Amino acid sequence: MDLLMVRDRSTGRFVCTERLERRAGETSWEYVRRSVRREARIRTRFDGDRMEVIVGWNVDSVEEFLRSHPEYRLDGDGASGTDGRDGRQEGDSVEW
Repeated sequence: MDLLMVRDRSTGRFVCTERLERRAGETSWEYVRRSVRREARIRTRFDGDRMEVIVGWNVDSVEEFLRSHPEYRLDGDGASGTDGRDGRQEGDSVEW
């Protein structure tokens, strides 16, 4: 499972997240093609200097991503910079 995230550069907060996972019967190539297309649509929608689109490969949550990539945290005391909307249940996603 992969995670597509949009982060506000000025605050460091993740404003949108979407889980990407391989569908039943979908080949690896089909999954990669679909996920790259989705990422491109999100990058187009959030185009500009204010937002940053990040793809976390093989992560289930923003928290897991931040543990693996602490450079995306707001500060050094473990504050993740999430706005409370990232603790979704498995399979939930945000429609953009």
